[in-house]
Amino acid sequence: MLTNKQYAAVLVVDIDQPGERGGHPVNLAETTRAQLAGLVSRNVGPAWVGINRVSGKAQCLWLIDPVYADEGGESANMSLLAATTRKLGEYLDHDPNFSHRFSRSPFYTGHSPDRYIWYRQHHRIDRLGDLMKEVRTVAGDAQREPARQEYASGRELIEAVKARREEAQAFRAIAREIETEMGEDADRLNPDLIDGVNVRWVGDGRAARDETAFRHALKTAHRLRAAGQRMTDAAIIDAYEHAYAVAHREGGAGREPELPPMRDRQSMARRVRGYVSQGKTASYGSPTAKYATTSQRKALATMGRRGGQKSAQRWERDPEGEYAERRREALRQTHRRKRVMGQTTRAKIQALVGQAYVETGCTPSAREIAQEIGVTKRTVNLHLKALREAGALAVE
Repeated sequence: MLTNKQYAAVLVVDIDQPGERGGHPVNLAETTRAQLAGLVSRNVGPAWVGINRVSGKAQCLWLIDPVYADEGGESANMSLLAATTRKLGEYLDHDPNFSHRFSRSPFYTGHSPDRYIWYRQHHRIDRLGDLMKEVRTVAGDAQREPARQEYASGRELIEAVKARREEAQAFRAIAREIETEMGEDADRLNPDLIDGVNVRWVGDGRAARDETAFRHALKTAHRLRAAGQRMTDAAIIDAYEHAYAVAHREGGAGREPELPPMRDRQSMARRVRGYVSQGKTASYGSPTAKYATTSQRKALATMGRRGGQKSAQRWERDPEGEYAERRREALRQTHRRKRVMGQTTRAKIQALVGQAYVETGCTPSAREIAQEIGVTKRTVNLHLKALREAGALAVE
């Protein structure tokens, strides 16, 4: 048994290209012969080739390093087997709905007129990964490159994520300010508005040219959308270049113009248009901003978890040490602050109940007190109960 739901030792491809009668390799379709020759040239040809005596169609078998699956018939290796079968089948123009990993027996000795004539090529056992790589080479497909490690250490990863977060926060602040700057009245009252551009400054006589240009391009895109006009690359780039020129003229401070190349400006225009049209106000960022990959997020989570474990170890190793004492002092301050907050809330409730009774002759409900003070109804009930037990609530 070479294949079942949880085990496979062969790879089967059913070639659906009709050839000529006879059952000999020369009777295969010309394209099929050329494709098989390409596989043989890379030393990944099939171990067995079966040819139908009547139609000239064929089946090919590859002996593979056995792969296994769980009870449900699933595993990473089974997925690799399916992908390799699909890739080989696409290359050989197979019938994907016929064999379903089953094949005719190479050892059949009957006399059926449409039986397959089998030709053994070799006894080599192929690894699926190597087979997939060579098939991609023969088919001219791009190889899958392993993910490159961008950071040399976990600390470097954390610093990069911190820098990215700070950059995103800065551009998020820009996005939130854009709507405030959209009004014409605000523009007329803005002393930094020069030739329609709100120039941003980083010091005396020194303008933030890139930030000024980006803000103006973003504002222009918002206005185009509000007016029902197209947010074209040309319009956004023109706004960016105009704002940059104004900022450089007014606050160049002896610097040379450093306008980004046209390719970067086109990328900026596409991103700005996407931000405005999709409403991604929280996603403004520089054109070179990147996102953390899954492995990087896992690394950050792992390091955060290990940091907590190290903190717990310090507690256990030296419960009376400086670290533990600092943490206890922080907890004491937190508890003290919460206790004062609770006392203040109780005093507010007591005063509110007394004032309402003096003015109206009745006490407010717990819901009304909660809405007035800004706490939950449960908190109000707890404070009222404590006040009654202490005899501090003169009215009932």
